[in-house]
Amino acid sequence: MEKLIEGEFFLEKFSGKGGWTFVRLPLSQLGAKTHFGMLKVSGSVDSFEFSEKTLMPMGDGFLFLPISKEIRTQIKKGDGEKVILQLFRNGIPTQLTEELRDCLLDDPGKLDLYLSLTSEEQTRWLEMIYSANTEEQKAERIVRLLEYLGKNS
Repeated sequence: MEKLIEGEFFLEKFSGKGGWTFVRLPLSQLGAKTHFGMLKVSGSVDSFEFSEKTLMPMGDGFLFLPISKEIRTQIKKGDGEKVILQLFRNGIPTQLTEELRDCLLDDPGKLDLYLSLTSEEQTRWLEMIYSANTEEQKAERIVRLLEYLGKNS
């Protein structure tokens, strides 16, 4: 897993009844482009380890990590208090996977077209495909890539 960020952050709370407690993270510090502004991560808040959490966009150049009551109870901290956060990016490959390569090879010429994309375009497609929540969704996104390559050949 790729380490995204490590450091001290403050717990904040969205205003209003039922407002989430969260950690605000600057997108620029994460150094990661995200699909639809969301990013799956694992890591720790103080001594509490977690996996499969989703950073969500705030719409102002920041993402936020919701910190559940369970976590806050375990670490004995609340709104306004400092926490040590360590985040790792989950399972988004940075290079062409064997699985995707095989799919591209099944459709003659598509692998070469994929390889002719800029590295930024390849990264965007990998992030979109591998940020899928289900295998079915991942397959649909691979089909979209094949269609895209067909239209742009």
